Amino acid sequence: MRYRAMQALHQQALDPVAETLLEPHACGFRRDRSTADTIGRYFSTLHQRSSARWVLEGDIRSCFDKISHSWLVAHIPMDKGILRQWLSAGFMDSHRFYPTHEGTPQGGVISPTLMNLTLNELEATLRERFPRYLRNTATHKVYLVSYADDSIISGVSKALL
Repeated sequence: MRYRAMQALHQQALDPVAETLLEPHACGFRRDRSTADTIGRYFSTLHQRSSARWVLEGDIRSCFDKISHSWLVAHIPMDKGILRQWLSAGFMDSHRFYPTHEGTPQGGVISPTLMNLTLNELEATLRERFPRYLRNTATHKVYLVSYADDSIISGVSKALL
């Protein structure tokens, strides 16, 4: 319980920082956001006659379990020593200890924020590959809408996606 309380305190400090870094389209596990917000974004992205007709749907399998510890330590703006301890703490199941070498803490209070900050790189990659003036043109129409580890990317062709 002590470690969960510590995570909750660090979560309260990290959350405002994360909110300034995260893309507005990402709604999963965020304050004042819901699945209804994501559905609305899906609708507004795809409902118009001029919307892109191709959609790439993604669901990252075992997302929480596979996040790189070294990436988290290098990129998450918090105390690196404490983060390393949480990441390597392992977990117990049926009185058996399992070490962790990747992924976020099982059921950790801070895990959703760590996952959101990790997945935020997807939007950055799309922005780099398709700057705003390219994303909005009739030749690309590249948009990302996501809810936690589920996302869609729209585009004008299968080849583009």
